Amino acid sequence: MKLNQFLKVITANNLRSGLVTYMTDNYEWVSNLGDAAVITDADLAKAGLAFAESQSDVVVGAYLSDVKQDELGLTAIHFRDKFRSQRPSNVTNGKQGI
Repeated sequence: MKLNQFLKVITANNLRSGLVTYMTDNYEWVSNLGDAAVITDADLAKAGLAFAESQSDVVVGAYLSDVKQDELGLTAIHFRDKFRSQRPSNVTNGKQGI
């Protein structure tokens, strides 16, 4: 079964740091959107979300995020996810500080 026209990634917040994290193809959590597993199948999306929910000691608030992929890599589509992918706005040594 196909999802809507957008590619998907699974995103959540790291329980310890509160920072945004993304699930990889190996079911690991990373902070870089470009390293996230791209999902196009609804069954894989359900399985990935089920895994994320089972990781309640590691992440919280997992959901599917729409992304697009081009020659520059993955980019979030919705404002909320674009903002989240840039890290907290009050951290000047992270992505926002660049």
